[in-house]
Amino acid sequence: MKLSGLLIFLLGCVLCATEIVALRCNPTENENVTANGRPAYTGQFPHHALLVVSFGEEETRHCSGALVDNRHVVTVAQCVAGSSSVEVHLGSNCLLADEDDQFRYVFTAVEYTVRDGYDTETFVNDVAVVRFTDEAVRLPPWVRPVRLPETHEDQYVGQEVVSSGFGLLNYGTEGAADALQYMRLVVLELEVCQEEFNFITPNTGRFCAQEASHERNCVSDVGSPLVLREKRLHEYVLLGLTSFGQKFACNQGNPGALQEMRDHASWVREVMSQAN
Repeated sequence: MKLSGLLIFLLGCVLCATEIVALRCNPTENENVTANGRPAYTGQFPHHALLVVSFGEEETRHCSGALVDNRHVVTVAQCVAGSSSVEVHLGSNCLLADEDDQFRYVFTAVEYTVRDGYDTETFVNDVAVVRFTDEAVRLPPWVRPVRLPETHEDQYVGQEVVSSGFGLLNYGTEGAADALQYMRLVVLELEVCQEEFNFITPNTGRFCAQEASHERNCVSDVGSPLVLREKRLHEYVLLGLTSFGQKFACNQGNPGALQEMRDHASWVREVMSQAN
């Protein structure tokens, strides 16, 4: 890595409170960008993964996921199911790749696994694991896995949590932000979630989160990680992945629904272990 890039990264880490954006991104030239979060600086969300997913030669989707170890990213099934290839982009806050982007690491995925029982109508088991390399890779310090929760951990109802994303509504870059943004949300009680999505029932691995004052959340992409910061800076536990309802969250400030990682973590670990 070039010295200038390292200095920029270190500056971003030292000046975290000022939220320095460490890299000028290749502009999308989008107008009236809908993502209304706060800009993330390089290394603030070291687990955030951008996925560029191809379906033959006719369709490309952009969505997000979370790095969970040095070979795997977890995302939602709707992001990758039926795809012909998946590119995993790590380390960069920029949506569009650029040759001057010293922070970006790009991998073509080896395989992906969709959880059995995934339902495209109710979004039950809307989870997938993407293996982006056969051999464990040495990642730079600004790329770091998020911790998967244990099944006995709390759901963090009422707590402030963070979602990161580019505003990739409908999997497309039109209207998306140039760089990664984030928004603080609050985990909702199940009863409040059911008022928005009546088919969400207990113990089915889904929950809701919403901006505290019901501001529009246009930040979260399909598959965006919802995390809670742990004791040390830039260390997080993965609570959920944005799954559905994002159009209403963006247009009206309604709750968005997520896959609850407590209920899926054991399966994710099982898939990851099969690659050993």
